[in-house]
Amino acid sequence: MSQVIDNKVAPPFMGKAERVKVKPRWSAQRFARLKPYLYLLPALLLLGLWMYKPLLQTFYLAFHRWSMVPGTVPVYVGVDNFIRLFQNKSFAGSIGNTVFYTLGLLPFSIVIPILLSNATHRMNERVKNLYRALFFIPMILAPVSVSAIWRWLFHPTNGLVNLGLLKLGVIQNPIAYFSDPHFAKWIILFITGWKMVGFSTIIFSSALTSLNQEYYEAASLDGAGRFQLFARITVPLLSPMILFMFTMSLLFSSQWTFAYIDILTTGGPYGSSTNIYYEMYKFGFSNMNVGLSSASAVVFFIVFGIIALGLNGLTRKFAFYDN
Repeated sequence: MSQVIDNKVAPPFMGKAERVKVKPRWSAQRFARLKPYLYLLPALLLLGLWMYKPLLQTFYLAFHRWSMVPGTVPVYVGVDNFIRLFQNKSFAGSIGNTVFYTLGLLPFSIVIPILLSNATHRMNERVKNLYRALFFIPMILAPVSVSAIWRWLFHPTNGLVNLGLLKLGVIQNPIAYFSDPHFAKWIILFITGWKMVGFSTIIFSSALTSLNQEYYEAASLDGAGRFQLFARITVPLLSPMILFMFTMSLLFSSQWTFAYIDILTTGGPYGSSTNIYYEMYKFGFSNMNVGLSSASAVVFFIVFGIIALGLNGLTRKFAFYDN
């Protein structure tokens, strides 16, 4: 009798020794190759749902007019949202403040944390951990709580800052800091930087612990002092982490300041403390203009994407990795 082999009829004269065993469609080897992707599938689905889907919707809404009112649908308007965006005076002013926050946070995210982490690196382990905890506490505090504390400290009538300056004779009359365009954005910058110092210090402290100590021993034998050790060994070896924090500061400084702008100044006075993220929020949820908000998001998605690519190239060129 004939036998079926791989969906084909075998000749009747084929013996038992010559019969070919049919391979299963899903072999163990194929499943083993597929298994890593199955593990990644939930994460990829969540990433697509919470990240890439809203991103695509933002690009779609940037070319439409929609007020989010129930029962209404987006209306296609072409590039009209982009034209109105660049004609908006408040948005133009927010760009300058964004640059101010971006550059102003660099000392708090790079310079001061490097000095603090280097100063505490040689300390006793318990003392070092205590200082690191003290530096990091502001980072874990909720922005609303932090804003309430600083609002009380800078209160125009009974705030500790005004009372202290009045007693010292530095000022003659109390200052309404959050209502003064000369002080508002500086205080927002200071509060955000105060929060960032702890996080950056922990990052640089962990990087310091991984540095090869043989470099320091060899340089000390050659007569190098503390400053030379820091400038010629510590800083070059920390260059990957320095460039990483530099990238983080440039790309996320406006996002970090958003909560304090919203709670303490609402972008005022006269738009002196606003930034691009707060303007996007106002376009979408105060003015109910989702198209304009999406257009501004698309513009800065492209701008920050170009900056990120440039910083990536800068990191590959200047970062020193001790192999």
